[in-house]
Amino acid sequence: MSNVVTCQRQGAETLITLEPNRSATRRQTLLFLLLVSGVTLSVALFWTFFGAWMVLPFAGLEIAVLTYVALRVSRSTYRMQVIRVGAEAVEVEEGEFYPVRKWRFPRPDTHVNVLAAATPMDAIGLQLQDGRQSLEVGSFLNQGDRLKARDALQASGLMLCNERWWHSR
Repeated sequence: MSNVVTCQRQGAETLITLEPNRSATRRQTLLFLLLVSGVTLSVALFWTFFGAWMVLPFAGLEIAVLTYVALRVSRSTYRMQVIRVGAEAVEVEEGEFYPVRKWRFPRPDTHVNVLAAATPMDAIGLQLQDGRQSLEVGSFLNQGDRLKARDALQASGLMLCNERWWHSR
């Protein structure tokens, strides 16, 4: 597992990288799928041998759905947001494996809006705003990592605005 929130200074710029927690690698996911598929097919073939051939299509469907879901979840763990805070602008790049979307906010107008959690089980929300556009950052992070992201954004010099200003943090 790598750090999910990193903050680096590069001259006058601050580079903040946000990644989801990747608890299983691509290889581990494939090994899990092979193991479950092998057991499922073994059981299905056993019952087919004794005349219950209707088990086979359902076993195949189970393997197909599990494979689809596991690979989609695995792919989503490679999602990343890179926030570059410079003197003139705040740039955000987002994508899986490589940048797909890019946003640019003028630095003087940009602030971080911290949205309080609705319940104790929810995580705070983080939005970059400049009065004309708003972008949620770190939506794939858990509560602890969102707090680290909030602190990194504040350390980069961006102003934090709390919707519940009467609470200190």
